[in-house]
Amino acid sequence: WLGGMEVASLKCDLRRRTLVMEADISTQYLMAKLNDEQRSEGKVFEQGKEQLRGLHFVCVQKDEEDDEPAGFWLLREMKGM
Repeated sequence: WLGGMEVASLKCDLRRRTLVMEADISTQYLMAKLNDEQRSEGKVFEQGKEQLRGLHFVCVQKDEEDDEPAGFWLLREMKGM
């Protein structure tokens, strides 16, 4: 289902402890609720995104055994637009 989406960005909401995919101006999907370890990883992810001025990527595999990507998106979160 992700292949047909216009993915805009991924965002870790550290206060709400969630990973959210933004698909367009008015569409967001809850991708995961974050435990303590994932929240720490989300903080590092958000810091890296900030250092790269919003640049980040998503790589999807068919399953955890597969080394080949089934989909890859290079994204840039635009703040203040």
